[in-house]
Amino acid sequence: MGLKVGTVKLEKYDFNWANEFNEEKEILFKIFGDIAIKIEHIGSTSIEGLSAKPIIDIAIAVNKLEDFEKVKSYFEKEPYSIKENSVNDEILVRKGSEDNRTHFIHIMELNSKRYQDTIIFRDYLKYNIDTLKAYEKLKKDLANKYSNNRKMYTASKNDFIQKVIETAYEEQIE
Repeated sequence: MGLKVGTVKLEKYDFNWANEFNEEKEILFKIFGDIAIKIEHIGSTSIEGLSAKPIIDIAIAVNKLEDFEKVKSYFEKEPYSIKENSVNDEILVRKGSEDNRTHFIHIMELNSKRYQDTIIFRDYLKYNIDTLKAYEKLKKDLANKYSNNRKMYTASKNDFIQKVIETAYEEQIE
């Protein structure tokens, strides 16, 4: 479990990833208390059958990002670190060393587009096997191409992800 920062290595789906998520979820609920409205397993490790980098992605939904200030001090020390310059509508906390990053914890506002997009993308892949297979093929191709450049690997998935999100919203409306 875990991966060196900047590298890309996919592993076949591992049922233990759900256990890893549940263990961290318990820790996070104790830290966040009622600040956390929801704590969800997201990303490829949350989707049975999908190959993934062995890093657990977790979404924590809060009312306001400013609520994170109440628990921020806990994440300013090992094994956690707060990513400086997180995107505007998310605070990213990392768990694990640079040689073995194990978790990404995404703090987002419950009603934000970013949170909603994250959840709808995960759920769409879970219930649409053809899209899941296409995503897995893309991930494998990109992992081979960008094994030492995680930024390019991630950026190269964006168009596919956006199309899936748009499709998911359209099908939800119909």
